[in-house]
Amino acid sequence: MLTGRQTLASVEAALADLRREEAELGNRIERATRAFADFQTRRGEAFKDLARFRLDTQTIETLDIRLDSAAREARRLLEKRTADLKVLVEDRRQKETERSGLLQVRDEKGALQNAAEERMDALMETVDSALEADEAYLAQRAITLQAAQTAEAAAAKAETALADRAGKGKAYEDDRLFMYLWNRAFGTPDYDRRGLVRALDRWVAGLIGYHDARANYAMLTSLPDRLADHAERCADKADAEDDKLAALSRAAMETAAGTDLIGEVEALSEEIAALDEKLDNLDRAIDTVSKALQEFSTGEDPGYQKAEAFLAKSLEGDDLKDLWRDALATPSPEDEKIVRQIEDLAERMETLTREMRQDRELQRDISARRAQLADVVSRFRSHGYDRWESTFDNDSLTTLLLGELVKGGINAAEYWARAEKAHRRRRPRGGKVAFPGGAGLPHSMGGGFSGRGLGGRRRSKGFGAGGFGGGGFKSRGGFGGGGFKTGKRF
Repeated sequence: MLTGRQTLASVEAALADLRREEAELGNRIERATRAFADFQTRRGEAFKDLARFRLDTQTIETLDIRLDSAAREARRLLEKRTADLKVLVEDRRQKETERSGLLQVRDEKGALQNAAEERMDALMETVDSALEADEAYLAQRAITLQAAQTAEAAAAKAETALADRAGKGKAYEDDRLFMYLWNRAFGTPDYDRRGLVRALDRWVAGLIGYHDARANYAMLTSLPDRLADHAERCADKADAEDDKLAALSRAAMETAAGTDLIGEVEALSEEIAALDEKLDNLDRAIDTVSKALQEFSTGEDPGYQKAEAFLAKSLEGDDLKDLWRDALATPSPEDEKIVRQIEDLAERMETLTREMRQDRELQRDISARRAQLADVVSRFRSHGYDRWESTFDNDSLTTLLLGELVKGGINAAEYWARAEKAHRRRRPRGGKVAFPGGAGLPHSMGGGFSGRGLGGRRRSKGFGAGGFGGGGFKSRGGFGGGGFKTGKRF
């Protein structure tokens, strides 16, 4: 059985290893990229040496101007690029150092929190025993239970009234004559019609038994809101009693521990949450810098591309082809040596190109796998799976499955599905009397997780019209004596 913190620590360690591997590979590609540009420059110098050896004055002058100009411009661009790269490397180094420091602090806070939680767990039965004989606690427990039952009953009545409003109100609302008079406020002080209209309205009202129906419909429409307000007040009262009972449980734990353990756990939880937020922000910043560095390492940055273009263009042209052809056609020991040097440089450039292509593919693969692990870490934190209450009954989450995730054999969604399936929530010891329903416990130990108070009561929110979810209403007999006749009969 793994704890959530052990599991998350294993994933974070694997993520840190991938980050290091990605950074090392990026440095290797960057070195190869700079070496490739150096080989291009040296190849140009070799062609100049070949032109001087063959004493072709015009070719020498042309090459000198073209190759020297290209080399100077490329050198300028590469020097600026190197300076920009140093800034990015230093920026990432500082951020990685800051991240390492934050992780260390988080680990220390987590260890302190875990120790406090374990101590609390060990004292739960002692607290239970103490509260079983505490008359004040038992009296408050009875009050809380009664308040919870009252709140549940009030909520049930409000739900029934809302269902009646939807079910029985339809008969009234489908009757056009009744709704005509209702919308005109007939039978109330707000009705303001006179003369013939008033007489006709009075005739219609008598025809359909409007006055009795109006009283029933008014009750039907107003009762749900009144009962919902009452249910809300009962729920607030039950919550207040829950809070009193939780405070007594916490006080008993403080007495047993000789210190405010729950307060310590909650304070540490807040500190860890703040550290997690900083880590998330820092991770995003590191990813941004890493993407920029990856662009540098692959030679996709504008500075390198311009420098390479200058050097490549300087090595094009018929004059170089002629020099090469003449050197091959009339070899001598001296120019043959230069030719071999040019060929060797070309081979080394080809080898570097092949190696860089392979390394870039590997870098993309590592980057994708690192993103998958980062996704798992983010899900762990957002779901609170690194809390004391979280455990996993699948040890392969830190061995085989984690290895497959690191290698890219499975993705984050597949790993997460297995983690969710293996996830369990452990309950603190005791719980017979103290902290009923988790009331008063730290969130990391199940407090507030279920949203239930004493007796399993769930706190309802948003009472009032439509506040009970709607749908599924059932008619429950007559309302206010019934006897309403619809206009459809006439």
